[in-house]
Amino acid sequence: MKSDLFPETLLVNVADGHTFTTSLMVADHFHKHHKNVLRAIESLIADCPDQAFGRLNFEPSSYLNAQSKPQPLYRLTHNGFALLAMGFTGAEAMGWKIAFLRAFNAMEAQLRAHTEREAAALHLLRPVTVAVAEQTEAGLNRSAIGFEVDRSPNSISYHRRSARRLGLLPQRAA
Repeated sequence: MKSDLFPETLLVNVADGHTFTTSLMVADHFHKHHKNVLRAIESLIADCPDQAFGRLNFEPSSYLNAQSKPQPLYRLTHNGFALLAMGFTGAEAMGWKIAFLRAFNAMEAQLRAHTEREAAALHLLRPVTVAVAEQTEAGLNRSAIGFEVDRSPNSISYHRRSARRLGLLPQRAA
């Protein structure tokens, strides 16, 4: 196993806050034909007693090959990769399994740390908005919240809208 073949950024990606790898990356790093990895994934999906698990962990996608023709691939979550890789055998496969799991764990830790830094910054930059969101979720009305944070009911409405935009409160039903 060559160590230079395993940069974390090559094997694990992040999209919409979710870490994943692809069937193409798995095929490349396990030295398998992509069509065989696709077949193994499709077999796992077909055999999975929980179809929702299959849909959540093996997302169909595509890429452009050297001739610019779209080709199928799957995006695999941490769980999808683990399930697929369990079927691979041999010392080299074991080394790659461990490396993939470490890369997933490292990227997930980076995402958590980033989210925690954003939350801490939000508390520093918008403490009233955070307080309004927390008290709204606790069931307090505008007047009670206004009394607690020394703001007018109109100001509370503004901070609630801000909290919804920031994702601190759910969006109102239309």
